[in-house]
Amino acid sequence: DTVKITNYLDKKEFFKNTFIRDFQVVPGMKNVFLKCRSHYDNCAFHFVSASPYQLFEALSSFFEAEGFPFATYHLKRIRVKDKTLLQLFADPFEYKIGQIERILHKYPQRKFILIGDSGEKDPEVYIELCRRYPEQIEKIWIRNVNDADASRMDGIDKEKW
Repeated sequence: DTVKITNYLDKKEFFKNTFIRDFQVVPGMKNVFLKCRSHYDNCAFHFVSASPYQLFEALSSFFEAEGFPFATYHLKRIRVKDKTLLQLFADPFEYKIGQIERILHKYPQRKFILIGDSGEKDPEVYIELCRRYPEQIEKIWIRNVNDADASRMDGIDKEKW
């Protein structure tokens, strides 16, 4: 729900928005990304999602058609034939930490703005990453999709979010 409407907290709606309905962009988010690209020199984007990698082609085509800047995609490896299918609804905390840490390690001189939403664990993931990599995490931007309380950001300097 950061850039594409999924309604993750309602599993029926999540399923429909992911596999049945046409994708819908979150209003205003394209402009956030375009402003970042124009404001920051050498700006690069990395979409980290717990969505299955089988959606890569559809997602990348959708974001390109919607006018989002080019990005790399880091999606969950899921196979229908084994137990990894159960990971589709697993808690995304460890998965997202691992994926984002790989990016941070690959680009140790880069500064990052982590953009997410309050629907799942993005605030908690980003706080943990900010604690581990305070010099690389420049800002945390959270789109509030469920009237989340600001206390989810406790422990992080307000200048960061």
